[in-house]
Amino acid sequence: MKTYLLLALVATASLASGMAIAGVMGYGPLAYISYHIQTSSQGEVIPAYINLGNLTAGESGNVTANATVVINYNGTYELHLLHGEKLQKVFSEFTVKVTIGNTSVVLTPDNDTASLYLAKGTYTVLIEVMYQVSQNPKGDLNVNQEPLLIIHPEGED
Repeated sequence: MKTYLLLALVATASLASGMAIAGVMGYGPLAYISYHIQTSSQGEVIPAYINLGNLTAGESGNVTANATVVINYNGTYELHLLHGEKLQKVFSEFTVKVTIGNTSVVLTPDNDTASLYLAKGTYTVLIEVMYQVSQNPKGDLNVNQEPLLIIHPEGED
């Protein structure tokens, strides 16, 4: 009986020391890193989250939302409506009116880019979406928090 206890004790000690040596020998994560770099030339955007909810064929409606954009340098900026092809398969009408300061632009899947001059400053952006679901929508019928609009300095993609 003492021999079995002695063997069990030796086995347990060996296992524990083996695990300690393995930890020292580099098994497992050595380091973790996280970071977020903001460059001063890009400004800052606090996006609007637009949820059209559950829709049916032929349904139409309007939704408004606000975003914030901080412009660090005077200049011309481009607005882009994304996913035009996808939107055309689902909606028979999809229009987005974007108002920044005293300037409004209208974007559609066919006319998805607009340029506007913005002076340095912080802007509240009004986004109005007018839509009508197609009678026979096709393609991606379930979208969750996909980018819809982007803004960037003219000439940068």
